[in-house]
Amino acid sequence: MTREEILTAIREVAEKLGHPPTFPQLEDMTAMRRRDIRKHFRSFTGALEESGVGVGDNCRRIPDEALFEEWATIARKLKKLPSITQFDDRSKYTAAPYQGRFRHWSRVPEMMGEYARTHGLMDEWQDVMELIRRKDEEGLAAAADGRPRIALREPEIRKDRPIYGPLMAPAPLLHEPINEMGVVFLFGTQAARLGYMVTLIQAGFPDCEAFRVVAARRLQRVKIEFEQESRNFLKHGHNVNDCDMIVCWEHNWPECPLEVLELRTLLSGEKTL
Repeated sequence: MTREEILTAIREVAEKLGHPPTFPQLEDMTAMRRRDIRKHFRSFTGALEESGVGVGDNCRRIPDEALFEEWATIARKLKKLPSITQFDDRSKYTAAPYQGRFRHWSRVPEMMGEYARTHGLMDEWQDVMELIRRKDEEGLAAAADGRPRIALREPEIRKDRPIYGPLMAPAPLLHEPINEMGVVFLFGTQAARLGYMVTLIQAGFPDCEAFRVVAARRLQRVKIEFEQESRNFLKHGHNVNDCDMIVCWEHNWPECPLEVLELRTLLSGEKTL
């Protein structure tokens, strides 16, 4: 269906019903499918608003509890984490409220697991939690052995610039970092082999959240602040109670109460702090 056909169908169904339709009502009364909405609009709610019929009570914000139960039930039936298409084909909701709340569909399993832990649902949904755990471990393993998570295109050799031979001493960054961004980049190059899988990078404090391997088949989440020098943590006025560790290039804060990972000693082959 085209964009205009969708808007026309929504208006016609709303006129017949006397109120803004739900998506199941549109499916029953028209040839519309979820893929049509995904193709032309950011969400079903967006299509309703653009059509001019408004948003009905059934299209208001869906409670977190309902989102979790819907997603977990489908995962249980499939015996695997559902793709966005698999979910749309089986759910009474579209994927839009999940993407609106968590930004990317790939983050949904992580956030559903977090919801289950926070609300004491681990035992009730143990099989689904196991599916999430396997996904986390597979991600760590793929990152650790260098396997790409997506299919990569062969790099194009550009004819308008020179080609260089390999570095004599391969290094992810040719010069020592002189600012925090250099530290962030270096940590990214080393995270997998150190047993970290980053789940969040942000401008606010703390800079990073990641899963860390703490024992065989066991992970824990840690909050990380990046600094060029560890003492900058004090200069920036950060609260030690809101962070688990500092990743820095140079550790110059001996009395630091937090765990510190000094990349300088790590990359020089010495024992890390």
